[in-house]
Amino acid sequence: MDKNLISIIMPVYNGEAFLNESISSVIQQSYADWELIIVDDGSTDNTNKIINDFAALDNRISTIYQANKKQGLARNEGIKQAKGKIIAFLDADDLWKANKLEFMVDFFHQSACELVFSDAYIQDDATAENKRFGVTNTNYSGAKGLESFLFYNRIPLLTVLVKREAIFEVGLFNNRGISEDYELWLKLLLRGFEFKSTSEALATYRVHAQSTTYQDKLAIDANIDVIYGLYKNVDPIYQKLFGDYLKVWYRRKFETIKDRAAYLNFLNVVTLQNQDSAKYQLLQKINLALLGYQFHKRLLSYLIR
Repeated sequence: MDKNLISIIMPVYNGEAFLNESISSVIQQSYADWELIIVDDGSTDNTNKIINDFAALDNRISTIYQANKKQGLARNEGIKQAKGKIIAFLDADDLWKANKLEFMVDFFHQSACELVFSDAYIQDDATAENKRFGVTNTNYSGAKGLESFLFYNRIPLLTVLVKREAIFEVGLFNNRGISEDYELWLKLLLRGFEFKSTSEALATYRVHAQSTTYQDKLAIDANIDVIYGLYKNVDPIYQKLFGDYLKVWYRRKFETIKDRAAYLNFLNVVTLQNQDSAKYQLLQKINLALLGYQFHKRLLSYLIR
């Protein structure tokens, strides 16, 4: 396995609108020792032809076709086929600056850790705004690193370089559809791996109607599911930390609730995840119509403080 080769994993499903630009941003890299593995996740548009046209021009590009299984399994398939010891990720609608790999490979070797990431621009196609994620020059490890990530996902996936063996050690990506990258970062930190970040903005994340995280409320739901899933089996030394931040995410979700139906759905999730708590179970049993919707909400708000 080539220690200098960077294996870039690009899952794509019906990505003809942006795929040309994304692949071109890889070909234009100043660092040349890379392979681009494009996993076509059952596309029905012109995606396959675009990939084949690029592959015919550059033998560093290869493709895997699979029936539609979602991006988690698509990324896993690419990682399994990768020849490099270092993995990078780029979705089929995002872009890299021409010096992205060169800068990050150097940063990776200087950092001597398992994962590095950088800042990136956020290009909102709907508003034409161009912001940044706000990544800073920071090290993340141990309980302090976990707490930082439990507060929120700090990594723009498209900027990452990570050791392939570390991904295998924690079991690859889940296939939940949203927040599987967040879950992977938490699992890596729990395993004792170290992350380092740089404030250099080296990529552009495009926000549009088809983006995976376009609906923030769905990301909140998925993050609750991620943290709860890990909380159930986490080392006892981290259980209180995970429990505290599960409530942080409960409160974030609670703030988005605007109607009775959404409240009932959330109440069901919370009581299911807290089956050993008599207070939550009692609240669910209290008749909502009898107590009143607003007062019932206030009681739940008190429980998740």
